Amino acid sequence: LDPLQGRERSEDGEVGLLRRARQTHTMSGVNDFTAMFGSTLYKDGVGEVGTKASLKDKPHVAIFFGAAWSGSCKQFMTPLVQVYKKLIEEKGKQLEIVYVPATVPGRPAEDETSFKELMSMMPWLGVPHHRKSVHKKLTRRFQVRQIPMLVLLDADGKTIHRDITPAVTHIVEDHDGDTFADQFPWAEKRHSNIKDMLGESFVKSDGSTVSISELEGKYIGILFSATWHWSCRRFQQMLDYMYEKLKSEGKAFEIIDMDFSEEMQWLAMPERSFAEKQKLGEAFRVEQCPMLVIIDPEGNVVTTEGTEIVSKDTDGECFPWTPKPLYDLSTLEPEILGEMNDTVTCVVLCEGCDDATKAAVSEAMMPVAAEAFEAAKASGCEAGMLFFTATETSDVVYQLRMSCELGEATSTPQLVMLDIPDSGAYYVFDGDNIDSEMMRSFIEDYDDEKLERKELQEEDEEEEGAVEAA
Repeated sequence: LDPLQGRERSEDGEVGLLRRARQTHTMSGVNDFTAMFGSTLYKDGVGEVGTKASLKDKPHVAIFFGAAWSGSCKQFMTPLVQVYKKLIEEKGKQLEIVYVPATVPGRPAEDETSFKELMSMMPWLGVPHHRKSVHKKLTRRFQVRQIPMLVLLDADGKTIHRDITPAVTHIVEDHDGDTFADQFPWAEKRHSNIKDMLGESFVKSDGSTVSISELEGKYIGILFSATWHWSCRRFQQMLDYMYEKLKSEGKAFEIIDMDFSEEMQWLAMPERSFAEKQKLGEAFRVEQCPMLVIIDPEGNVVTTEGTEIVSKDTDGECFPWTPKPLYDLSTLEPEILGEMNDTVTCVVLCEGCDDATKAAVSEAMMPVAAEAFEAAKASGCEAGMLFFTATETSDVVYQLRMSCELGEATSTPQLVMLDIPDSGAYYVFDGDNIDSEMMRSFIEDYDDEKLERKELQEEDEEEEGAVEAA
């Protein structure tokens, strides 16, 4: 198997497992690395050098997320230096690496002495120690949940592969490592057109076939399942209901199952399609069943969390579940459920405001949310920051108000930032004028650690038990 289709867990587990990305889009357009890293980069023995000049004409740039306090990161340095020199000196590849100290909740920030000691082991560049807000932004943008992590970008700043650390180990330790090094830059398969990986035809339950051309213009659910497994059978019962409902409503939706069954309503891959099935399994790192991947008519991945969507949106009311820059917390949609527990989130609570104010809040928030959304597309992973309005009262909105001690809804909007991964941290905007620039400034102050940090209030055991029972 392609060593890049799995992700090794760091031995001391500093950040935890890397989640499957729910959005894996790419975008075109030149990316200015100066905007990404800042105007200068640090070079051991030299000091700060110009970013633009240092990365000029580099077709590939890798971002190395690590930490001086991490034993596994220091251990990874030896093979990474070997591979870096091998690719450049032996293979003639054009590559530069930029080290970024990962911002890890619960861990102290890397001090300058430790930063320089680690940089002394690196023949490449690093984002200067004093540019901590950049460290934080990049850690968030690329959804770093495990270190070491090595993101590979092209000259435009688009993500080629979200993590090539297994490739480094493969080149050093495996017998075919030298041949694998020749294949650099190892583009991630899931960034390809997934429809091209499906094959030319599919089988119905009655044995008849359907051509791929007949699926033009349709959203497709790729189902990794096994009819003999009880959890797969239970999931298929829910999926049967949604599929039948969407089809009866004339929605452009089809399912392609990896496992043929005479009882299925949808299509299946032909039994002979061993190569196609293996490629799809590798591309989506299928580790357990059932798993449902949704792709759009162009073959781009909409979400890999189809099983969760089916269980939450049983009637398919939110079809086709395409990600959006801005959501309403009052009517939480299934593709975003659970995300707030793992992602920094901005919420403007305006359920007590008049309609004109609600509309103005959404209008002000949209460009800021869109910027983060487009950055996520370029990063090849899910949004590093989520954006919500709360226009109506709901259980979720009420719980948020109580947890953040915001009191009852008011006639003026209230802006709060949640960083639940950081031990339930949150930050409240001190002001009434909430426009796009103020939101950007609020986010900048968060990255620069200028805001007053508070922690979400926990319910007592009795209240918590009552909520769980309800």
